[in-house]
Amino acid sequence: MGTASPGSADGYVGLLRLAGEIGKEPALLGLLEMILEKSRPWMRAEACSVFLPDPATGDLVIHSAHGDSQPQLGELRVPAGQGIVGAAMKEKKMIRVDDVTRDPRFFTQADEQTGWKTKALLAAPLLDGEDCLGVIEFLNPQGRAAFSQADEELMEYFAGLVTAALVRIRAHDAALERAQVQRDLDLAREMQQGLLPKTFPTREQAPGVEIFARLDPAKEVSGDLYDFFPAENGKICFVVGDVSGKGVAAGLFMAVTRTLIRATATPGRRPLEILQRVNAQLCAENQANLFVTMILGIVETSTGRIEYGMGGHNPAILIPTAGEPVYEPSGGMPLGVFEDAKFGHRQIELKAGETLLVYTDGVTEAMNPERALFGEDRLKEAVRGQARLSPEQLTQQVVREVAKFARGAEPSDDITLLAIQHRTG
Repeated sequence: MGTASPGSADGYVGLLRLAGEIGKEPALLGLLEMILEKSRPWMRAEACSVFLPDPATGDLVIHSAHGDSQPQLGELRVPAGQGIVGAAMKEKKMIRVDDVTRDPRFFTQADEQTGWKTKALLAAPLLDGEDCLGVIEFLNPQGRAAFSQADEELMEYFAGLVTAALVRIRAHDAALERAQVQRDLDLAREMQQGLLPKTFPTREQAPGVEIFARLDPAKEVSGDLYDFFPAENGKICFVVGDVSGKGVAAGLFMAVTRTLIRATATPGRRPLEILQRVNAQLCAENQANLFVTMILGIVETSTGRIEYGMGGHNPAILIPTAGEPVYEPSGGMPLGVFEDAKFGHRQIELKAGETLLVYTDGVTEAMNPERALFGEDRLKEAVRGQARLSPEQLTQQVVREVAKFARGAEPSDDITLLAIQHRTG
């Protein structure tokens, strides 16, 4: 870079060359090393330091280079708000000190820890709009007693170049991190969707009933749950659940709940006993303080007789072959909160052509752009007179009506539906 004065024409040429180099550096540590090594001789200073705040503590972490030694990255700290660099960051302005022994703000501990002797300094904040990303500092000008007005002018330009490089690298790193998070979420969604049964009982497996279910997640990972599996000969256990909260934690809790249900629903156990046992295990290991509402039942595949337990879930709706749909009683407490929770109990026998529809509150709490709720009345209206539809067609009808009501508003919750219909022949 030569030894031209920073404020001279050669000094600006050196600045442009350095700007071109730091503009190409893709990594933060590489950028810091380049600044520390190449700006010091160009600025004709004995040392250069870059101070970047620790997000956890606010302390300014020092990255420095002195003389011919290798740059020291992140080995020292200045407590938040202390020192001349702390003042430069707080006041968001350049500070020049011609004699540090006369400035009470000077942070002497840095010199004491390194053995370095600071005489004069020039510190400039790295400003990105109103945000201060850190401070760059030059120590002990060479060939002159103190830094000059020309040094300050060039330092202002240089601080802007360093800020632009930091913003570019941080944006790049943030984009990479977002991409990795998205990949992880996509994988979690694929794994979660893989837990949900997609093959529904055939007429041979369930001669008297037809079952269909669907889950439409609002986000990448769902907190809703549906499942069905053989409980014993001639009986199928089914469940619809809704975990409190959103995101990965709710999805993991859902997966754990499903596993516990399948392990607990052994032949001979009735829905209330299954709920009680699953609840006890969830309460014992629930450090995240989540809970799940649920309807869990057992249907006889030849007769359409259903016995189910309720854990604080939305009431199921019975769709007769003629007449008004009727909401079933609700009751019980959510699982995962109290070990002695009480659960509701219900027994019904579907007549030929009748359907029981179980759903999560993503249906009734779906909102339109005016933030009105779809509600139970609209759900009832959506299934009125639809007894001729198959369980799959019925769930499609409900989802279609919800989408029509929402008019493009982003869903705030998952939508899950499970329909059981007594075959007519």
